[in-house]
Amino acid sequence: MPAFSRAYWTVWSATLLFFAAFYTLIVPLPLYLDEVGLPDWQIGLILGAFGIASLVGRPLAGSLSDRLGSKPVILFGTASLLVGALGVTQTAWPSALFGLRILQAAGYVAFTTASTALIAQLAPAARRGAAIALFGAAANVAITLTPAIVSANLGLLTLQGAFWLCGGLALLAGIVVWTAIPNESISAGRRLGLLETLTPPAPLRAAMLTTALFGVAFGAFYSFLPLLAERRGLEPVGLAYTVYGTSIILTRILTANLLDRPNRTQVLAPSLLVTTVGLAGFAFADNWPILLASAALMAAGSGVAHPALIALCVDRMADSERGRATASFYLAFDLGIGMGNWLLGPVLGSFGLTGMYLLAAGISLVGVMTTRFVKRET
Repeated sequence: MPAFSRAYWTVWSATLLFFAAFYTLIVPLPLYLDEVGLPDWQIGLILGAFGIASLVGRPLAGSLSDRLGSKPVILFGTASLLVGALGVTQTAWPSALFGLRILQAAGYVAFTTASTALIAQLAPAARRGAAIALFGAAANVAITLTPAIVSANLGLLTLQGAFWLCGGLALLAGIVVWTAIPNESISAGRRLGLLETLTPPAPLRAAMLTTALFGVAFGAFYSFLPLLAERRGLEPVGLAYTVYGTSIILTRILTANLLDRPNRTQVLAPSLLVTTVGLAGFAFADNWPILLASAALMAAGSGVAHPALIALCVDRMADSERGRATASFYLAFDLGIGMGNWLLGPVLGSFGLTGMYLLAAGISLVGVMTTRFVKRET
């Protein structure tokens, strides 16, 4: 495993705590919204508020990270998640719950954008790919363990207790950042107007297109897998997520050095092709071996493509615009997931799971072909 600075591993530890806090909400939040008597459409509206914060918040978080430094934006992220989680315990009013979900999402957007920019700054340029790959493992560890632990202990913890646990972990992440991460020096850079802040940077547009298509592929796996498991009698679906989580952690550790080749684009097409094969596998997964093998393939492809695309975005922007670079990646990825779900939902209704996953595999294959445009920008 590559050696990085103490500051790097401090940010890694704070990120593990933050994601543990955020993923604590996966199980109890929908249950709480149902328990307080909200109709299904309001539950969906509140949960979907996440996309609003991402669309507007990503560019702003990136710009503020470049202007103020990453640490204040990271601290805002922990505080926003803390307030957004604890506030849920005090209300059943739909409008207030919608606003609190926006706060939770704003915390996620601010923390992930700024912390990734800080990691890119802390790592030497020649080791940036490996640094980002290993950094991403913190979130993978959290999502592999946290929902399962919370779900198994929810009877003892209670819904209210789960929100307090989320707030406590977010507070702990903030304390680690506040006390152990020094204020970084801010590179002098030009100030961006609001329109330019919200406009994708020209050097990143090809990479953002590939990222968005990758987001569609990932969203097809992550969002529709529970439905696949239910309809094909392959429950509990948690086993597939565990295989995915374990596989992507191993992938990030074992392939980190591959991302530090002089031309990082060399790993893009193969990794996205592996993702394509995994999605095609889901189309025909009617037994456990195919399902778990497909989940492992998704992990292997995603574990390389995700950090490679982040590193490429950072490489192509000035040091004073690392925040804008990471924000651009996450914006494209988030939009790919969201728009992909809107596209694939009607396809699922008309052509079933097989047709939907084959379309997702086709979109992923288009992503493979767009890597040639990313290479031209190198």
